[in-house]
Amino acid sequence: MTNDEKIKLAEKLLLYCKKFNVPLEFLFEILEDQKVTPMIRGKAMEYNAFLLLDKILPKATWSVQKLNLNAQTGTYDEDISITHRRTGVILKVESKSTVRGSVSDGKRSRNLKVPHFLVKSHRSRSNIKLAGSSNDRYSVDSFDVLITNTSNAIFEGNTVGEYLEVVHDAELKQLLFEFYSVSSDEGLISACEKDWRYCIPKDIAVGGFIPRTPYVKLADDTNWKPLSAIEERLLQVVEEKRKSNQTTRRK
Repeated sequence: MTNDEKIKLAEKLLLYCKKFNVPLEFLFEILEDQKVTPMIRGKAMEYNAFLLLDKILPKATWSVQKLNLNAQTGTYDEDISITHRRTGVILKVESKSTVRGSVSDGKRSRNLKVPHFLVKSHRSRSNIKLAGSSNDRYSVDSFDVLITNTSNAIFEGNTVGEYLEVVHDAELKQLLFEFYSVSSDEGLISACEKDWRYCIPKDIAVGGFIPRTPYVKLADDTNWKPLSAIEERLLQVVEEKRKSNQTTRRK
């Protein structure tokens, strides 16, 4: 970031505080409050996913857009859209955080006996109201791609300190260190922030709905693949949509 960019950022920050009556001297105390941080991290995840998709996908084939749409009744607030330029097919992408503290070695799990984590794939309370439903699960056709990364799963839940705490269990932490080839908490956090996975909703749906908190294997999951390998699967989804005439063009 250049000095001019830093100056412009500072000016925008001052204007923001003035606009929303935020006391500048307590700005970071507000941002680091544990009730506020999860919301900021969730929104930041959307933009990080957008930036990564925009970098990964060839611009000659795809157009990636970050959407900031206000959800209307019966809909949800769409995160990202990917347009296949040749066909005009538009794919809806949803980014979802992993469940905080959900990483597990699987030894005491009833459902999956290998290392895994959970993804928070259900609607928020406000989104349930907008959808006009009491069901907090998304239908399989709510979006075309689901994206996550493992970072939130490695933080302990229900902590009250100033900072997020990496899992305390020594054996589990060592397992994670070995999996990510790191030797410190800082290295683990950095590695998990780069560990992006994607799935196609129909591949994990049960009875026409996406599970509230689907299980994801830490290694070699059948349905959740590295985001770096997403293009081939996207082309398959585009072809399926084209053949079934279920394109999602915006008017």
